[in-house]
Amino acid sequence: MTLSGSMEITLHTATPSEADEIASLLGASWAATYGSFLTPDELSAVAREWHHPDRLRRQMSSPLVGFLLARADTGALVGVATVKLSHDGATVSVLRLYVLPNYQGQGIGSRLLNRALAAFPSAQRIELHVAEGNPSGLSFWTKRGFRACGHDEARIGDITLALISMERIVAA
Repeated sequence: MTLSGSMEITLHTATPSEADEIASLLGASWAATYGSFLTPDELSAVAREWHHPDRLRRQMSSPLVGFLLARADTGALVGVATVKLSHDGATVSVLRLYVLPNYQGQGIGSRLLNRALAAFPSAQRIELHVAEGNPSGLSFWTKRGFRACGHDEARIGDITLALISMERIVAA
């Protein structure tokens, strides 16, 4: 803890040995964020498909992917950000940005995002998708200069998740 009583948060690049812990954080974050409209079985399907530790390890191994973690001074994992640079280097896609509910509103998400994007300074555009049923996520991105630019959907087995496409153009 700092003198002001707030918890110190450190950011670092994810390592393969942390994949199981990251998968647990993602499961908890998804349950808190999407549990109001996805069933437990659907949340489990997402975890198997998108948050499996092997998939996370593969993402970490790509030179086009930035994979950052936020840890509290207790050592607890409290946030994760994953971004991917396009092959032409012009666009960064935010693949995920999650902070555990008890740690939201403290600037951790913004710090993760800024550090992740700093790894790819030549990018001219940042894109992402936010679920239509995630108003707090939509608010987070809008406050950071992203604008809705379309609609999309993600399919996981029988699940279809309606998405809002968002983008931010980076000044040259």
